[in-house]
Amino acid sequence: MLAFPVKPMLLEKAVAPFNSDDHIFEWKVDGVRCLMHYSQGKVRLQSKTGRDCTSAFPELQHPLIHGTEAIIDGEITVLTEGKPDFEGVMGRYLARPEKNSTLLTKRPAFYVVWDILWLDGQNLTSQPLLERKAILAGVLDNSELITKIEWMDGKGLLLWEAVTQNGLEGIVAKKKNSRYEHRRSANWVKIKDYKEIVINVLGYKPKDGYILVGTSDKVQGHAIGMNKTERAALWEIINRYGKEDGLAIWLPTGIRGRVKYTTWTPAGNMRDCYWIQFEV
Repeated sequence: MLAFPVKPMLLEKAVAPFNSDDHIFEWKVDGVRCLMHYSQGKVRLQSKTGRDCTSAFPELQHPLIHGTEAIIDGEITVLTEGKPDFEGVMGRYLARPEKNSTLLTKRPAFYVVWDILWLDGQNLTSQPLLERKAILAGVLDNSELITKIEWMDGKGLLLWEAVTQNGLEGIVAKKKNSRYEHRRSANWVKIKDYKEIVINVLGYKPKDGYILVGTSDKVQGHAIGMNKTERAALWEIINRYGKEDGLAIWLPTGIRGRVKYTTWTPAGNMRDCYWIQFEV
């Protein structure tokens, strides 16, 4: 079997949704990327970075796999009010092992699977995506916590409409004939549903480069992506009004900016927050 950990196939970005007869489309699951290594009834989980996260998700130890050994790829998430909760799944991912028994009943993890790389001695990564999908369909049975992802053939705009209406993060487009590449590839692209908002600029974290923003005086987003012109304006404001306290430089009320984000988390924070510009 492929050696643990396996480098996963990563996605490029696309600006807008599209239809294509050459692609299938999946909804984008907001969670922790995970490859499951299954061998003779035993499961080992790895994150995108190669971290062994088996102990973090003990409820995922019994997949309904027809085979002796397999490697499958997908995303682990936690649902809050029926929607993926990134903060919830990160709470599980980063929790101390002794807390897992309590957390798995309060915040059970769900594994959404979209690909298979290995089955019973055969490396499947060179086979086209649709062939791997067909193999996966026959190998993995859906269960309460582990399910195969639903996908649409060619109809990206239709899926995009459903995703945006339900407040999900976005969609993924994958070429039907794509091989599984252990790198970032334009054969798989993600399209996120960004919304824009004018918001209060509360401060700045020099260590991380985050612009701290929120709808009131509470930090609800860590915006990134500020260009040189905007950053020069930020430092002019900081030099005039900023007050350093701990790891952040705080600014007075009344400074406004525009950001884009994908979703609000159940805890009231913005996911994937990007800076656009100051608002005068």
